Amino acid sequence: MAGKEVAGKKSTEVGQVIDYGEDAGAGFENQSREDISIPFITVLQALSPQVSKETVEGAKSGMLFNTVTEELIDDVTFVPGYTEHVYVEWVPRKEGGGFVALHQMDSPVVAKAKDESEEFGKLKVDREGGGQNDLVETFYVYGSILDEDDNPESMAVIAFTSSKIKIYRKWNTSIRMFTVKTEDGRKVRPPMFAHRVKLGSQKEQANGEEYFNFTLKPANGKIKDSLLEPGCEALESARSVGEMVKSGLAKAAHDSVDGEGGDNADEDIPF
Repeated sequence: MAGKEVAGKKSTEVGQVIDYGEDAGAGFENQSREDISIPFITVLQALSPQVSKETVEGAKSGMLFNTVTEELIDDVTFVPGYTEHVYVEWVPRKEGGGFVALHQMDSPVVAKAKDESEEFGKLKVDREGGGQNDLVETFYVYGSILDEDDNPESMAVIAFTSSKIKIYRKWNTSIRMFTVKTEDGRKVRPPMFAHRVKLGSQKEQANGEEYFNFTLKPANGKIKDSLLEPGCEALESARSVGEMVKSGLAKAAHDSVDGEGGDNADEDIPF
């Protein structure tokens, strides 16, 4: 009953150390990737339903949006843990939108769509019963969102498609080229999950029209100043997200979007 505490219940404070002993982790043994969905962080456009149809109070173009919690975000600190280059099949938004399937780069479906493409960069897949779906080249970046104190807060995935791919490639190139010196003088590349990144948005123009794109910058201004220390909680959290995706235990929450999570061919972005 409301207003009454359950007998024997003890409250715990955030940050309090709790030891569950042999019960730690129990109850999750039989779960699969169907049980764990990773929310998308998208950048809202003028035609995004949250803005154009006012389905989310206060939503404006350029804001970041968590597709599962429906939280509006100005910017966020993100630690990448794993990337994936795939083609994603979506029902066109004008026909209702929705995720259909994820296809690997060497998939026969992708090869056939490329062979039959009538417009550069626009791939279609025949739909059973008639009509065609969009096949969108996508770079996924999975990782952990950090709170204001750099503690892991939640998992997230960012989808880079069409005009967003240039942002992903520029950022990925910068961290791939960055090296640090070890104590014995060797130069090594830090793991992807050692990088703290500030994820935001910026206004861009194409064909005389404005739209918003992602920004990916070192959290503390410079790459070297934004690196996480080996073994720290934030680093291990992002590493764990990557391992969960690779092992098949977690997947992107495609059911939380009607197309904008994968941008559904970026219908609202002028190429």
